[in-house]
Amino acid sequence: TIAYYTLDCMDGKQARRTGSSSPLGQLFDHGFDCICCLFFMATTGSYLMIGGTYWYVLLQTSAQFSFFMAQWEEYHTHVL
Repeated sequence: TIAYYTLDCMDGKQARRTGSSSPLGQLFDHGFDCICCLFFMATTGSYLMIGGTYWYVLLQTSAQFSFFMAQWEEYHTHVL
């Protein structure tokens, strides 16, 4: 998990530094982050044995909503 987040942060900075970033690359990166967030939340839910409960739905919904709002803010303010 630590390696994933470290490398995920590094590739965006490197792309911006070298001028090779693109909207498609950002869409791919954020889409993959969203899928990984779902995976990590599912793993956490299974460790806590709350899968299939209202707490699990609340956990998933709050994580996905906060991820969506961060992307929405970036889209409108152009600041990450």
